[in-house]
Amino acid sequence: MKIIDNYFIDSDFKKITNIFGSSVCPWYYAKGIVDWDENNELDNYFFCHMVYEQLRPVSNYFYDLIKIIEPKSLGIITRIKCNMYPRTAKVNVHPWHTDSTTHKLRGALLMLNTCDGFTGFKDGTKVNSVANRMVLFDSSEEHHSTSTSNASVRMTLNINYV
Repeated sequence: MKIIDNYFIDSDFKKITNIFGSSVCPWYYAKGIVDWDENNELDNYFFCHMVYEQLRPVSNYFYDLIKIIEPKSLGIITRIKCNMYPRTAKVNVHPWHTDSTTHKLRGALLMLNTCDGFTGFKDGTKVNSVANRMVLFDSSEEHHSTSTSNASVRMTLNINYV
């Protein structure tokens, strides 16, 4: 695992946040953050914007985004997805999950805003949500997201690559 602050130059990071912070960017309701839990249905949702999956663009923002991401040479990108977790009264820790079951797939998680939310890993590592902080990790490693209690949303950009 590697944590890198100020991953993108300011102008490129601003382009990314302008895309997903725009009032015209479509966000899609996802019922169940990892799995649906009827006992926690009030806080068990988020919004997402899929940019790239199954080796094809699925968002009009793909071409603008890939111009910024590709020069960082992460590898062959297999998925790009932006997540938006609404504010909750207290920071809710979401269930453990993996992005993949194979060690070949890597994860890159970019924090798009600063808030009291974080991403936790099974080894005890806690990566705080600090704008323009990137965490690179093995996508088969269990991790969890959280909500935020001190910002209107917590936003992350999840990139999977080989």
